[in-house]
Amino acid sequence: FSVLREYCKMNSESESIEVYNNDTTVNKIIAEKVRHLHHIEPFFICDIREVLRKCSLWAELFPRVKPFYAVKANSSRLVLKVMADFGINFDCASKYEIDLALSLGIPPKRIIYAHSIKTSSYIKYASDADIKLMTFDNEEELRKMKRLCPDVQAIIRIKYDAKNAFLKLGEKFGCNVENEADELINLAQSLCVNLVGVSFHIGVGCTDLPSFYNAIKSARIVFDIAKRYGYDLRILDIGGGFPGADDVLLKQIALTVNNALDMYFSDQSIQIIAEPGTVLVDSAFTLACNVISRKFKSNKWIYYINDGLHGSFHKGLIVGSPFTMYPLKIPSHKELYSSTIFGVTCGAKDKLIENLTLPSLEIDDWLILKNMGAYSLGLHTSMNGFFVPRMFYVTDFNNLTRYGLSEFNYKFTKTILKEATDDRTNLNEEFRVTFCLDFIL
Repeated sequence: FSVLREYCKMNSESESIEVYNNDTTVNKIIAEKVRHLHHIEPFFICDIREVLRKCSLWAELFPRVKPFYAVKANSSRLVLKVMADFGINFDCASKYEIDLALSLGIPPKRIIYAHSIKTSSYIKYASDADIKLMTFDNEEELRKMKRLCPDVQAIIRIKYDAKNAFLKLGEKFGCNVENEADELINLAQSLCVNLVGVSFHIGVGCTDLPSFYNAIKSARIVFDIAKRYGYDLRILDIGGGFPGADDVLLKQIALTVNNALDMYFSDQSIQIIAEPGTVLVDSAFTLACNVISRKFKSNKWIYYINDGLHGSFHKGLIVGSPFTMYPLKIPSHKELYSSTIFGVTCGAKDKLIENLTLPSLEIDDWLILKNMGAYSLGLHTSMNGFFVPRMFYVTDFNNLTRYGLSEFNYKFTKTILKEATDDRTNLNEEFRVTFCLDFIL
């Protein structure tokens, strides 16, 4: 119980936003934190500046596409509040996520229950909360929605898997455009269901631009089918799968999506929405973890860090995210060694990577991992009693004014950092490495 109390105490203290002098880098903030921490435990820095930058970038790149943030990607209450105040809407997939959104004062009309396979009691709960926008992809789900939420605003989810997506969703979700969509729309008409739109998700980790274009083209076919049954659909949901750390790729995707919308959905009365998750939060979170032990065998270093496969790195198993890592301080010895990194638990499979080329690291050295905002929290387990790391939320004075954060109800802690005089705390590109986990589930 003392461990749980300490965990709760640590995390309850992290609901405020620390305000730093302008242009203070996350690297400098981490260096300051490690000098004052009483416990050598891993921790996250959430850069609110980056959350708001990505929300602004989305509005710039996708002017027609209203974002419904996928809460599953990162359900931090403070991040959700910042997004809500910015005008972001929310995609929820469970009663818990609906409760979370509603508890932040988000109106039901700004929430979509975008899970095409839903627990009956959750449908009733959403309906009672006046959340009517829901997705389906099969006959049983459609009948269930109509029975439990008679005034449901139904969106039919179609299957479209990008060939090069890392994680394809079509085996589990979506109906075939060719032979199932027509039957489901016919059934919706016979049940007097208010069918309002079409959705799809091309998969996770897709870099194939034509897939975005062709998925929108397929959705047009379903709109036309629905027209034959007397439905004048008004919503197109283009799903998720947008990259979190590659702005260049995101801009290319945006150009492709916008061209497809102009071609197949030029009618401005049709509302275009999406379910971005990773793209809005991944680059905003940085993880700091500590080298807690090491061994030297056969001219190779073996390192043990205080996070691992069952913790913040679990997302690498599920969504295949690469990890970008560098030491907080420039190593005193620059000779490079083949290195293996193990996680903190007693699990034998808790190995992150082997044969990674690194300089020699010392015990108590800090390692920094970028782009850790998506799914690191939601997929984190508590194996061996290692809980989700403490969270620090940061911004700067310019950001308060630029986005009007001070106008909303936030708790701020002001921190003035002196300019760093130790060059060893500055990021050195020479020691930055990117790796994927050795095996994927």
